[in-house]
Amino acid sequence: MLHKTSHSWIAAASLIAVVLGADVGAQSSVKTAAAPERVRLYVLDCGLINVNRAGTERYNVTPEEVGETRFSVPCFLIAHPRGTLMWDLGVVPDDTVEARARGEQGNPTATPESTTPVKRTLRSQLAELGYEPEGITYFAFSHAHGDHVANANSFAASTWLARPAERAFMWQDGNARVNRTYFDRIAMSKSVILEQDEYDVFGDASVVIKSAPGHSPGHQVLVLDLASSGRIMLAGDLYHYPQERTLHRQPPATEFSVEQSAASRAMIEEYLRRTGTEIWIEHDFVANAKLKKAPDYYD
Repeated sequence: MLHKTSHSWIAAASLIAVVLGADVGAQSSVKTAAAPERVRLYVLDCGLINVNRAGTERYNVTPEEVGETRFSVPCFLIAHPRGTLMWDLGVVPDDTVEARARGEQGNPTATPESTTPVKRTLRSQLAELGYEPEGITYFAFSHAHGDHVANANSFAASTWLARPAERAFMWQDGNARVNRTYFDRIAMSKSVILEQDEYDVFGDASVVIKSAPGHSPGHQVLVLDLASSGRIMLAGDLYHYPQERTLHRQPPATEFSVEQSAASRAMIEEYLRRTGTEIWIEHDFVANAKLKKAPDYYD
């Protein structure tokens, strides 16, 4: 490997840059984005999850009922005049996406590429918008399962908006539901502890984190009130397939608490009706494919 010609290395580097969305150039020449005049929601592509029949049926629906069994894995950037918030952080760490593009393994605990293919790094997509992880004001995730926190370590310099129950769950001894290698660096990050049902991130009711426990102990959703697009809820894993909702199926037995999940679903459905909020099921592959992706945005 050390004796490859310079032309070979240049060709290899060029291929990797194409696969990763030109990360190398993006990281060295990021143009800082100006604060928007009003709130923006950017939808970023953080990969997908290939789900087999057993994986689908665990949610009390069948492949025949859902049609499309794959899960989308979006990440979201909220740009507010007073700062920025990253919500949900992907399924494969960026450094492993880069390693796989070089033909290397990367993080040995990450899910296999065949199960969770990721074409672009989160960092490269942020760079195209004029942001770097180190400059993001806040980060939060719906819950700490690996397909929502894979890049948490990249935001260790930001302020973590954290629920005590989820934080305890993340560092619980023997907890096989989380991957600590994805978030070990945020243990000492500055944090705001969310004790109340709702937390108004920027103080103007446009970006609100709302408790919805059950899927995990501190599961939560994000509610946005956008000037043009209206009220949108990013629902984490409250549901995985829209048919769970339309067919009124019970939460899966694998929830942290089936009873809490059922109660949270009922509470959220009433909230959606009362407030006129649209729900986005984050893993809904078909719906996610129709969303505008960054650099386009919702405002």
